[in-house]
Amino acid sequence: MALPATHRLTFEEFQEIDLNGRYELVDGQLEELVPPRPFHSWTGTRISSELDRYLEANEPGAFWGVELDIPTVPFFGRRPDFAYYSTVDAARIDLAANRVLGVPTLVAEVVSEEDEERDTVTKREEYARAGIPHYWIVDPRRRTVLTLVLRGTAYEVAGDFSGDEVLTSSLFPGLALPLARLFRS
Repeated sequence: MALPATHRLTFEEFQEIDLNGRYELVDGQLEELVPPRPFHSWTGTRISSELDRYLEANEPGAFWGVELDIPTVPFFGRRPDFAYYSTVDAARIDLAANRVLGVPTLVAEVVSEEDEERDTVTKREEYARAGIPHYWIVDPRRRTVLTLVLRGTAYEVAGDFSGDEVLTSSLFPGLALPLARLFRS
């Protein structure tokens, strides 16, 4: 549900608003997010905890987090389930000002039951336009992970993992994440 605004908000204005609830900025308007359901919540937590272990050991200078408001294209700001800024890209986080200044290296979205198209089509196109190099689409109902890499202006499939497979990524050398760790039965 979009909340009316007197004008189209920029991401900078969006960051300044003290909101009760979960919102994204969509075409300059506030759009309330539906609270995650159990499978979504479990999977989002698992992605974070599994990547946290890897990143602490392999890239402690990076920045990562859950439900971090990120800018995408003008008048849009999203709140992905997981965002990662490589050591180089971590400069896009201004910790002194507690501000996000640019797009992450990777976003991971857990597919929402209420609006699958938003995660698989709408955000895929938006994140590509924003220049986010890596996008993972994680589907807890199908127990799949689709890893995408930006090539030019569109994403190409880098990996399509399901079943008992082990997720790997060129972004994270040495990462070997069994999908069973991400999904609740």
